[in-house]
Amino acid sequence: MKLIQALLALSALATFSSCETTGDPTQGGLFGWSEHKAVGRQVELENRLSDVQADTEDQQARSRQLERKKAQLESQQ
Repeated sequence: MKLIQALLALSALATFSSCETTGDPTQGGLFGWSEHKAVGRQVELENRLSDVQADTEDQQARSRQLERKKAQLESQQ
């Protein structure tokens, strides 16, 4: 009986120790989630958001510039 309990405990340890932790709480489950990785993931997402917002601002400025040029060209005709 103790052999069976020891084997069950050993298999449970092997199962949990082989799990990879993740910073995404929706994928990590109860034991596979890491707060440290989650904070790193959040910082990475915020940096990506900042990059996208900067690109959006650049594209909007370019669009306004092209609209002004279009209006200028139409007024010359």
